[in-house]
Amino acid sequence: MKTRENPREKEVHKQLPAEGVSHDALTQLERELFREGLELIGGVDEAGRGPLAGPVCAAIVIFPRGVFVKGVNDSKKLTNAQREELVPQIFRQALDVGIGWADPQEIDNINILAATKLAVERAYAALRHTPQILLLDALTVPSLPVMQRPIIKGDAKCHAIAAASIVAKVARDHLMEKYEDEFPGYGFAQHKGYPTKEHYSRVASLGLTTIHRLTFFKQDLFTPPPESLRHSQTFEEMRSMILTAPTREKVASLRTLLSAYSAFLPLVEFRELNKLLATQFPEDV
Repeated sequence: MKTRENPREKEVHKQLPAEGVSHDALTQLERELFREGLELIGGVDEAGRGPLAGPVCAAIVIFPRGVFVKGVNDSKKLTNAQREELVPQIFRQALDVGIGWADPQEIDNINILAATKLAVERAYAALRHTPQILLLDALTVPSLPVMQRPIIKGDAKCHAIAAASIVAKVARDHLMEKYEDEFPGYGFAQHKGYPTKEHYSRVASLGLTTIHRLTFFKQDLFTPPPESLRHSQTFEEMRSMILTAPTREKVASLRTLLSAYSAFLPLVEFRELNKLLATQFPEDV
């Protein structure tokens, strides 16, 4: 029995430009899976495996049957303006989007590949819907209880993976831009933590920070003990407030504030502040 194509899929197809990646090529795999009866197809990709600083971010995007967003492509082939324009369209048209992170300290502790898989696990946990299959960019995550299909250069061959690559890239870029203010002088808003000449120059003059991946540096050149790492502005403000907290009520509000910062602060800083709170006010632990 011949499967009829979704009318919405045909409509979107007509809207797509002819230049760049072929719509048929980018959506072929998903259309085949839809025809096989699968409905919840998750595209998975990450951003930030190569930088010297910052976390790695993973995203999973699930689109409704036959929905393909005009302009979606491998994030590396798009300009920043194009990615920024596409992200709200992806969120608006997607059935579900999950985003997960792995911290620089976790990257140092378990290596970048394992940390990337950890970020995917967290993105999966953030989903509201359980996908029937995950399409990944040359990766598998054995810990996830779902059928998986790794695809070499998947972000250039699969619409859902390409959308995930855009979401992960933009989410990570936004975080690194916030770190520009937290660690002034490093240029994180420009190089996003990648190993540029300018980045190495800033590290040579200012030292390493708590968002740098220590295992990514040559140990004969950079061997700072953890306590000598430059901390964020938020950490220094929180540390000062903890040291001067006059009452138990103030301590309680600081714990609430610290909890709110847990997704933003580097893991090493979050742990240091929690330890400081426990040391200053052991009776409240």
